[in-house]
Parts: sequence; structure tokens; C-alpha cells
Amino acid sequence: MGTSERKEREKERKKALILKSAEALILEKGLDNLNMDEVAERAEVSKGSLYSYFRSKTELVLGICNKATGMLSREISEVLTQDIPGIKMVYSIGATFLNFVRAHPEFFRSMRFFDNLKDTDQLSESDYIEMCQGNMNTSFTSMVRAIQVGMQDGSIQSSYDPKELAVLLWSTSHGLVNMAYLHQNTPHFQLLKKNDIDMNSLFEAYMKLIGCGIATEGEVVHDDLKSIFETEKK
Repeated sequence: MGTSERKEREKERKKALILKSAEALILEKGLDNLNMDEVAERAEVSKGSLYSYFRSKTELVLGICNKATGMLSREISEVLTQDIPGIKMVYSIGATFLNFVRAHPEFFRSMRFFDNLKDTDQLSESDYIEMCQGNMNTSFTSMVRAIQVGMQDGSIQSSYDPKELAVLLWSTSHGLVNMAYLHQNTPHFQLLKKNDIDMNSLFEAYMKLIGCGIATEGEVVHDDLKSIFETEKK
């Protein structure tokens, strides 16, 4: 291995360590309390070194978002490799999204941060904006492809426009996933608890509702969907 390759590998190692340190601090203290000094201390790098990788706290959080959306898009893309009907691919993509948020709340916080960003000169200079959006576009394309597979194999009604249907499913499932995040990470969010609603049951009902609306007659899901969901963390 040449000198340049070793330097590049060390650079990537240090960058990954910085991101991991920031993720841990977000879990411990919340995104609003993320402090660049503490990130440098946790990662055992100088502040100068930290700012050479990430020019600001915003850029650091976007770096986490890029990592998060990249991981999620790969997990969703893997659903398309399964030998299952398209309608079940749609269910599995929804479950993948929900389980990802439950397993990585710190990642979802960075994704919410990205969604809430406003256009500024500072943001236009960040490469991570385009990278995050590219990852999200890949996930959306996978949903469109799952719908198209379902239309081709006869498990999803062909009367819909695949892209329009993907937008509807993506936006509504995002709302439910956001509720799951609030339920798990926001103590004052008591809507589900006060109404004695289990998040898994709610998402299963949503999936079955989707099936009634878009599945062909022989493919409407009547069986239990619990197997595709991870056990909710206590």
C-alpha cells in the first residue's frame, strides 16, 4: 500500500470516528445539545482536525444524515432482491423503514434535521445536501420499482401510476414512522399510550389498509404481519 493510500485510509477512519462520536452524543444529549468541542474530545481529535472534516455543526449533522440515508437506501434496495410478490415488497419496505428508525433514533434525528433545513448560502456549499437527497431518491426509486414489480406479477392493481402511488405510500408511512419515533423518544408524546395503542398493531393495520386499496383481489393480505416487525424496545 502506497503512502497516499495509507493517508486516505487514515482520513476515512478518522472521519468515521468523528461521525460515530457525534452519533453517540446525540443519543446521550439530543441533537440540539450537540457541541463541536465535545465531539472533538470524544473522538480524540483536535478542533482544527474536526473542522477540517466538517466546517460546522450543520455540516456534521448532514454527514450523519448522509450515512443514515445511505444505510437505509441499501437496506430498502435489498428488499428488491427477494423472491416475493411486489405487494409484499411494499410491505417489507415499510417495515424496513420503521425498524430502521427504532434501531437508530440518532440517525432519524439527523434525517429530520435535513428535512427541516432552509436554503442558505452555507447549505448550498455543502456536498452533503446533494448526497443525502441522492440517497433518498434511491429509496424512493426502490419503492416505485416494488410497485412496478407488483403490477407486473399481478399482486398490485395496474390502474395506479407507480410514481404517484409511491409518493402516497412514502408520505403516509413517513408520518407513521415519525409517530413511532416520537412514541419511543419523546416522553411528553402520550397519544398512543393514553389511547392504549400498540405501535406494531397500528403499523400492521396500516399495511392491511394498503393491501385493501392497492392489492388485486387474490393478493389482499389476511394473515398476520407481525413477523416482519422487530419487537418494540421497552
